[in-house]
Amino acid sequence: MGGTENAADADNEHESVGSQSNPIQSLYNTITASLVASLTNAEVAHRNSDVKNDKSTSTADRPSNASHPASSQDGAWYTELLGVLELLGASSQSPEGHRTQAETRKPTASESTEEEKADYLSWLTNIKERLDNVSKQILQSDADTSTVSGSSSKRDIEPETDGPFKDIKMLPDNDSQLDTMKNQVLGQINAIQMQLGQQIDDARSAFENTVHDMLPLQLQRPWVTECAQNCLDDEIHSEPSEATLVRSDICRQEADFQRKRAEKIRNDFAGFIGVASGTIDVRDIPVIGIAGSGGGFRAMIATLGSYRAMNQAGLAQCAMYDAAVSGSSWTVAALHTYASGNPFRVLDSVHLAMKTSMFSTSNLKDFIVENDGMAKRVFADIAARYLLSATRDENTQQAADESVGESSSVASDPEKIDKVQVPANVVDRVWGEIARQGAKVAETVLPEQLQIWRKAETAAPAPLTMDELLQVARTTLGSLSIPPLSIVDLYGALLFKKLIVQHIKAGEDDSKPDLKLDPQWVKLSAQRAAVDEGRLPMPIYTAVRHFIGTQDNDPDNVPGHKYQWIEMSPYEVGSIDHGAWVSSWAFGRPMAKGREQLRVGEAHFGSIMGAVSSAFCASVNAMMMEVYMAVPSVVRGVLDPLLDRIDSGTQTSHPIPPYTIYNPFFETNVPGASAKDELSELGSKPLLSLMDAGMQNNLPFAPLLRAERGVDVIVCLDASANIDIMPWFARAETWASDHGIERWPWGARPWAVDTLRPSKSEEELSKSTLRGTRSICENTDRQLREDNVRCVVFDQAMAPSPLSTQQGQQKTLAHPPVTIIYLPLLPNREFRDPEFNPETADFCATFNDKWTSEQIDQLADLASLNFTQELERIRDAVRTAYLRKRAHRLFREGAGK
Repeated sequence: MGGTENAADADNEHESVGSQSNPIQSLYNTITASLVASLTNAEVAHRNSDVKNDKSTSTADRPSNASHPASSQDGAWYTELLGVLELLGASSQSPEGHRTQAETRKPTASESTEEEKADYLSWLTNIKERLDNVSKQILQSDADTSTVSGSSSKRDIEPETDGPFKDIKMLPDNDSQLDTMKNQVLGQINAIQMQLGQQIDDARSAFENTVHDMLPLQLQRPWVTECAQNCLDDEIHSEPSEATLVRSDICRQEADFQRKRAEKIRNDFAGFIGVASGTIDVRDIPVIGIAGSGGGFRAMIATLGSYRAMNQAGLAQCAMYDAAVSGSSWTVAALHTYASGNPFRVLDSVHLAMKTSMFSTSNLKDFIVENDGMAKRVFADIAARYLLSATRDENTQQAADESVGESSSVASDPEKIDKVQVPANVVDRVWGEIARQGAKVAETVLPEQLQIWRKAETAAPAPLTMDELLQVARTTLGSLSIPPLSIVDLYGALLFKKLIVQHIKAGEDDSKPDLKLDPQWVKLSAQRAAVDEGRLPMPIYTAVRHFIGTQDNDPDNVPGHKYQWIEMSPYEVGSIDHGAWVSSWAFGRPMAKGREQLRVGEAHFGSIMGAVSSAFCASVNAMMMEVYMAVPSVVRGVLDPLLDRIDSGTQTSHPIPPYTIYNPFFETNVPGASAKDELSELGSKPLLSLMDAGMQNNLPFAPLLRAERGVDVIVCLDASANIDIMPWFARAETWASDHGIERWPWGARPWAVDTLRPSKSEEELSKSTLRGTRSICENTDRQLREDNVRCVVFDQAMAPSPLSTQQGQQKTLAHPPVTIIYLPLLPNREFRDPEFNPETADFCATFNDKWTSEQIDQLADLASLNFTQELERIRDAVRTAYLRKRAHRLFREGAGK
């Protein structure tokens, strides 16, 4: 059969196949027509050459493999290509028995199910990948200099018995003909891949649309867009009208708050320490910070019980700061939103909220369906992030190029203005939004075209919509890194729904409480209303960023890592280490060189709740330590060498990515900021990744030790797991030493045990400070373990400070040492259930989010009892701090300082 006839027959057969309605047959026709023709033409030329040779050579004299396909790399691509063609052929045969499952189901028909469309998409992807593999093998065969040409490299391929490929059984012997065939096949594959790409895009779109239609109304795109629209609600987010800068100075609003709060608490403080309020000088009132620990829901409820006792005793009313790590942050968040500082109101809500798991899909569905408006506010940030992520994935450069081209044609021909497709009311709204982005954006994002549109628009402007903002984002965000949507976002939204949406008992049925949410509580900055007036302490939420690199950023040094503290208050968000701060209402905006690149609404408070309590984003090392702490000490001795060998890599690897947001300190060079290389490195990243501060210290000493805050008393509410072997005091001491904090009570340790697997710096510092204080630590340890003491006070240094000596002389402190009142969550033999131990009770597990009312009361009551039992010890410590501060002020005034 001649080459022309062969190709024609193939074309006729393909035309017959392609004329059918099924898209697989059309695709079969597209791919096979040219490929088969190329192969058969090459073979015909090869066979004609064989015929000529046969006239002069007998069959017995011919090499046995002379007319057979190659067995080398050439044979591999050839075999793979024939396999692709056979797969296509089997899919296109009209008899039912020769069709694939995808073909039989007619997967692209409008009535096809999601499974059929998924099958078709998978089938297309498989064809494309196999053709890619053919191309790679052809190129590899060309590059492989070891490929042996000639008859010795040929092998047989099983002939087909039917189909358009029955005449394709061998490769040409002639290298030139073989190269021609390869080039033809490569060219055809490249052209086909473009068509396949479009087919895959169409199939994926059809599949996604089918799945989308199956979703509940609340999870479909219109609802998601409406949900994200809450991020642009002018009544909640008025901040985009304001500009912000990164700064290094002390927050003026916090200084004003301290003065107002001191005046506000004068009477309460006098009552707590038992003196007449008229004798109190507000300058002498010790600045009290309450430090709540991490520990998930156990810490939340225990902290709540402690706050209840402190409120009844009058100490909570004297606090200046409510600082928290992880789980205790949830208590602080509730106190500073709907509860207005009332722990009893929080307990009432928690009793109802904890009856069901926040991960219950049925509960979540009911919440969304029955509380549509509230649900949109709860999940607004996730919806906005999802839409922006989708926008990022689009071809923004192509969209920008098309817009520029259209702008030029419109500007050159004013009569074309009416032909530009502009939705009603878009012009003023989009232009207004871009104008708010600042001069830089307004000058670069199609100003000429938008001005023409603006002149053509006569309708009154309407509120900006999310879809219109995305139109802006396609051009304004094209050069910016967009934070990815993560599991932490969802976790935070679920926490917000469970703990910030107030649950109110409705009748006798506790299973269906009334829900209440003030829209303002989606913002951290909204918590400043009560703080501004001095009615409540200032909340401080904490997280850390994991710096991973080399020590001092020197590439010649060994890899190192360091956790950098980030604190978030209603006034500002900043890095204690870096020394730079930005207004809370601007946290979430992309920044560069201290200036905003795009004005958007404030980060959702739910996302912040997720970030500060994302213990599941821990490093592999931290996860291994959970196992390490759970085993007996004898087993730890066996594990120590193993952990030492793998310590470096596991400390810097995070299997679950942390929460990521725009870095407000990107490319900043703030005067006065830390000059340490590993800390200034923070400014080199456009995105900021945050995780649970418990990675560094489960007690928030760092924000309360800032010198400008002047904190005099820290009340530590420690509900950590494995409480008696954790290194929180040792790490705080190391942090204080690194940051020049002279007021730390050096040598303070509530437990006599050595720090659990300390770092080298912690180990060296501990050996130095604990050399003469071991007996004190052992006595404290004995009191906590054996004497039912539930409070330890550290109000003076028990060891020399590494910072306080100058030329061998003790340096006089500008302020007295900080008083630390340590309240660990321990069993109490005086409790109604003396055997109850939060350390071993299953329901007190860190991540257990479903509690009965009895369990909540049991833990909260234990924490309250522990505080109440130690009230007089606590009162004496606070009174002593007051008298010491007063005496220090009078001494300095008398000395003229």
